[in-house]
Amino acid sequence: MTESERFAALDRRLRAVEDRLEIYQIEGAYSRAYDGAKGDEWAALFTEDGIYQGRQLAGMGELNFVQGRKALSEFCSSSPVNCIHYINVPDISIDGDEATARANFTFRAFGTDSFGRVNATEAQGYYDVAYRRTSEGWRIRRRFTVYFERRQGTAYGYEPSASPFGDSNPPFDATAGFRDRR
Repeated sequence: MTESERFAALDRRLRAVEDRLEIYQIEGAYSRAYDGAKGDEWAALFTEDGIYQGRQLAGMGELNFVQGRKALSEFCSSSPVNCIHYINVPDISIDGDEATARANFTFRAFGTDSFGRVNATEAQGYYDVAYRRTSEGWRIRRRFTVYFERRQGTAYGYEPSASPFGDSNPPFDATAGFRDRR
């Protein structure tokens, strides 16, 4: 191998390392910006037409779909919860100016409803992410949230007053059945 070929090989290796580090930096900034409700900062991690969405699995309700930096910024800035992401190191594949990754995550969020009750969400899953090299550097082109498990709960707190028994029961209807809220 000639000296020129060695330098060219070294240059390719260095660029691959720099690309990978830049993508890792995006993932680190992703959590900090979203968890801090810094909408413009979070949106800047995406391409101009970037997409954040939930991946629809059988039996799930409608999930988030947000496209474009303006909408991404508003989505992040208007988050009704205080949250924290724990994102694992992504497994990245780079092919020229395109890259993909999968990163496992845990997400915890807390909010308060109009009655002052605390609502908590905990989710585990992974992000499937497509990146693109742009004039601004690497950016997220599309990000799917795929849930393994998601739990939500509300802490109702102690209610010091008695339940409203009333003087008698409502009229009995033997054909009414029951309400199943499981």
